[in-house]
Formats: sequence, structure tokens, C-alpha cells
Amino acid sequence: MRRAILIIWLLFVGIPRFSNFDLKIPHDIILLEPMEALDLVKEAYASNFIKISLQENHQDYFYKLEFADYYLVYEDTDDTSGHYLFHLYEFVIDDIDTGIGHTVTYGWYWVDPYTGDMWEYP
Repeated sequence: MRRAILIIWLLFVGIPRFSNFDLKIPHDIILLEPMEALDLVKEAYASNFIKISLQENHQDYFYKLEFADYYLVYEDTDDTSGHYLFHLYEFVIDDIDTGIGHTVTYGWYWVDPYTGDMWEYP
């Protein structure tokens, strides 16, 4: 009998109610989209690159040096931290006939989407 009363009491009185839970988010926190963060990295590390939009989706783009095969691209979002990863590289053609080549990395950059802070990946 005591157990039944305890269970009833916990159901109606002792269990916290979350329906009125009000999460306070500071107003000064920003959330950058990956392309906005890419723009920040471009200004800091590749200011002379031009924007190239993808044909299938004009909202997604990358940056390229106009007369060379140097690129700045959004690579990924870290699952744990939510930080965005960007890659600055050159594409070097090894075989002119096939177009096969390799990349030379000049930098990997992280951007925190909540603060806009960026740093070079070691």
C-alpha cells in the first residue's frame, strides 16, 4: 500500500514538470552557416580568391584563385563540437593526358559557428 501511495505521489507531485521549462539563450550568440564561415576564412587567408557557385545549388560555393588551381572549400562539420573545417589547397596535374593529379595542402582551418573564432588546424 505504501508503495502505491509513493508511486502516486511521485507521479503527481515529485516528478518535475518540464512543460514550462524556459531555456535562456544569450542574445549575443551567433550561429554562422558554413558558407558564412567560409567567407570569414576567405577574408583572412585568401582575400584575392573569387567565389565559384555550384551549378546545382547556387547557395553552396567555394573560392578559387582566378588564374591558378588554388581552392578554398568547406570540408566538414565536426560531429562533437559543431565546428566547421575548411581546406586551402592547390590541385597539381601529374598527367596532362588523363588529368590525374594530387593536392598540395596550404592550410586547414576551423571556425566556431557560435563565436566566429577561427584557427589553423595543426
